[in-house]
Amino acid sequence: MIRPVLTEKSLRLMEEGQYTFDIKRQWTKPQIKFFIEDLFKVEVQSIRTYRLPSQLKTQKRTVVKLKENQSLDYTFSESE
Repeated sequence: MIRPVLTEKSLRLMEEGQYTFDIKRQWTKPQIKFFIEDLFKVEVQSIRTYRLPSQLKTQKRTVVKLKENQSLDYTFSESE
């Protein structure tokens, strides 16, 4: 499970090539990197993760920084 996060802060980070996602808590950084690179066909420079508040015990949040001149497009059409 991976879900993009769209908040004021995450939108500011997008301008710097950093994208925020909610993910399963048990995923590791190498798993996240492989999944993002495979799904979006980009190169990941770094990954930061942190746990969400206790009411969301099954998730954590990750900020993925891409290499220069790359961006993600996670807008999906209604047919997907």
